[in-house]
Amino acid sequence: MTAVRRAAGAVLALLATALAAGETPPLTYQVEPALTNAGFAVAQFGVLRQYGRFERIGGTIVLDPDGDAGRVDLAIATASVTTGWEARDDFIRGESMFDAARYPEVRFRSLRLDYVDARLVGVDGEVTLRGVTRPMHLDVHDVQCGLAAGGGRDGCRARVVGRLSRAAFGMHFGYPLIGDDVEFDFAIMALRAP
Repeated sequence: MTAVRRAAGAVLALLATALAAGETPPLTYQVEPALTNAGFAVAQFGVLRQYGRFERIGGTIVLDPDGDAGRVDLAIATASVTTGWEARDDFIRGESMFDAARYPEVRFRSLRLDYVDARLVGVDGEVTLRGVTRPMHLDVHDVQCGLAAGGGRDGCRARVVGRLSRAAFGMHFGYPLIGDDVEFDFAIMALRAP
């Protein structure tokens, strides 16, 4: 029992020293799907832009600005795509595009997080879509953390933007009438994990 008390005392002393030095432990957040908007846009016919969104997105975000580290792991349900036109949505879910029956998720996993003055500004990672994995960079803007409205839990929100080539994932249909460059613009809300 004495050894356990000594170990516990050492852990508490280490934590107190870290807090006194101004260091904070890594914080873990869960993406809140109901408060997150995952939008995208692609050019059509060279002059128009088609917009859509994903209705089901989830994931975990770990922030450790003191250690210049952390982790972002996001999952998007491909069948949850919506553009406002059911026939088009069914086509995007089909074999020529997402092939949602075989590949139900788009996954993003971070490799490195970039901070400026302890504020997250960018994430480098890998996106897996249709069984193909490619590098992807996300820019992070407007990070705000504090108590979330309604629930009283700590949370963070941010705007996350990025782009990818759909051809890099085997989605060639309609090019060049439908552009290759897909832009993502997510408004993510994540709440502190209990």
